Parts: sequence; C-alpha cells; structure tokens
Amino acid sequence: MKAIAYICSYEQNYESAEKELSEQKNAIQDFCKSHDIDLVEIHTETSFKDDFKPILLNIMSTVHNNCDGIIMQTPDIISRNKDFRDWVTDEFKRLKTEIIFTQLEKTPQFENKSIFKIKENIKNIPSLPEIITKSIEIMQDENTSAEQLAKIISNDIGLTARVLKLVNSSYYGFPKQISTIRQAITILGFTTIKGIIISASVFKIFSDKDNNYPFNYKNFWKHSLITASTAKKIAEKINYKMSEDIFTAAFLHNIGKIILARYDKDNYAKVLNDNNLTEEEYIKNEEKYCGLNHCEIGNLVAYSWNLPEIFCDIIRYHHTPQKSTFQKECYITNLADLIAKYSDSNKKLNIDNITSDILEKINISDDNVIEICEEMRNVAGEISDIDSFFN
Repeated sequence: MKAIAYICSYEQNYESAEKELSEQKNAIQDFCKSHDIDLVEIHTETSFKDDFKPILLNIMSTVHNNCDGIIMQTPDIISRNKDFRDWVTDEFKRLKTEIIFTQLEKTPQFENKSIFKIKENIKNIPSLPEIITKSIEIMQDENTSAEQLAKIISNDIGLTARVLKLVNSSYYGFPKQISTIRQAITILGFTTIKGIIISASVFKIFSDKDNNYPFNYKNFWKHSLITASTAKKIAEKINYKMSEDIFTAAFLHNIGKIILARYDKDNYAKVLNDNNLTEEEYIKNEEKYCGLNHCEIGNLVAYSWNLPEIFCDIIRYHHTPQKSTFQKECYITNLADLIAKYSDSNKKLNIDNITSDILEKINISDDNVIEICEEMRNVAGEISDIDSFFN
C-alpha cells in the first residue's frame, strides 16, 4: 500500500508545536514500517485553527493522483471541530481514499459522547452582550475617545453600575472615588476598563447557582477574584507594567470549571467527589470523565467569545505556563492561583511548595511571596458576599 501522512499541532508555542509534530512524524514512520506501508511523503499543516487547514485541503485536491490512503495519528488531527472533521472524512470517502488512524484505540476522548455533548452545549452558552463586543471592538481603534466609549457603556445602566462598583472596590485597589464611566476610562485606561467589563459580564452569565449540585459557585468566584487581585499585586510588586490585562486574565483562568459544572454536570460531579486530589490528578480526572480538562474547555469558549489572545492563552496554560506565548503573565497567574488557595484557608504558605522555577521566571523573592499571601488573606476575609460585589 502506498500512502502519505498528515501531521498537525494545535500548540501555539513554537517549541511545543515542533516537539509535537516531531513525535507525530516518528510515530507514523514506525507505524508504516511495522505495517509494510510505503510512506511517500509527510505533509505538515501550517495552520493551528480548527476550520482552516490549507495543507489538508490541498491534499484533498491531489491525493487521488499519488497514493491509496492518508495516515494520521488521531481523528482530531483533521480538526477538533466535529462538523469540519465529518466533512473532510466524507470528502476522502468520495475520493475513495482510506484514512488510517495510527492511535485510534488511544483517542476515545475525541469520539465519545461526552465530549461531543460538551461541544454541542458550548453552542448554547450565551454570547457576550452586544454592548461588550462593541466596546471591545471600538477600543481597538486608536482614534476612539474616552467620551465615545463612555457613551456606549453608559447605555447599559446595569453594566455602568457594575463597572463603577468594581473600580471603586478595595479589591481592585484604586485609592480615589471614581464617579463616572468617563472618569474611570480616563484614569484607568481602555485596557483596564476592557478587563473590568468582561469580568463583570462573564460573572453575570454564569452567576446562577444549583444548590443541589456539589460545585460551590460562591467559592469558585471568590477564588477567581482573589487570584485576580493577587496577580495584580504580584505584577505591582515586581514592577511589571507590560500588561494591564493580568487582572482579568487571572480572573478568568478557571472559567472552564464552571462550564463543565454547568454543561456536563453528571460527569463533572464524579470529578468533584474526591476532595483530596492534587491539581495534576484533578485535571486527569476531568479528562477521564469529561473528555476535556477545564483549561481546554475554557480556552474553546474564550475563543468563541473572541476574547483577546492573552486571555485565551492564560486560560489554556495557567497550569503549564512554560507552554504559553505570554509566559510572564502566565507564570504570574500560576503563582497567584497558588497564593490565593492559601490566602482563603487556614493553612500557612510553605514557600518550599513553590518551585524555584516559578519564582525565577517572575523574578520575585520568597519574602515578597509570603508578604503578598498575608495581604491577600486580609482581602479574602473581606469578601463575604461575592454576589453583592458584582451586582
């Protein structure tokens, strides 16, 4: 049998993508040797998007001329989007070209009902309100004035109230009272306001509670807010001013958990049954029972909302910041997440539990970490009603 191979990585970090592509290539070559397949050529995709595969589409137009089949590791190499994947599969059938998956037995998570159910349910997740998307859009225009943006936001009384409440809260840390949206924009800047309106809107979308479900919504949002405040405090402590997005990116880092809790309740309840899991074990259980972990599902939704790239990236890699495109911000979020867990508990932070690699990447001292943890412990104690804070 004569065949070609197709490899693709969805990793946006260059080194991670190259490593994954190399592993796919080696695995396919070994597979062909053991199955006596004449491997003509290996094609590498140039796009990591689910619905834009120029190399794959080119293969489809020429494949019938030079091979009997196409080899790839798993179905999701075609696309993680089921509709696009089904269309490609049907086209190859029409061309009488066999698709051979070398690791089909290892990829049930891409084909099981659970993951398709989640992805179908994602389509039902409310879009960000039009006023939010419009505000984000005009903020990309360097000619937009504070007055123009203020006029758009002020059309939504509820959003206006939430923005002013958040910017004036002790948790955000601005020292002076801000009384108007225009004043808030002028003082804090477009980037900060963008983050605030996104945070307030996402909370509103997922603020409903199910008291009969083991997922604790109050604790989730409280942890999100403490993590965001901690990330901002870390950035200030190390004089890192390159990104004003860190507060909101950190606030949204675990958004995938609440999506799983809302849209895959039965399976996620199995994950929640064990309270003594390490973070790594927790993520593995999410993958075992739900097919995707909270980092992956949160990333999918963030992209569907067209959120800024930094938010999508930190949501995806906050547990593996070494893979992130925005490594500094991702390491800050990773550390903030850990500090926040100690800040909202009776446990004392053991600095030895934080790897030196994280501290070195951020360039922060042990003493500063302990100091921030104590400051955030006071903040955690002040957050008694998360609903009141955002509404």
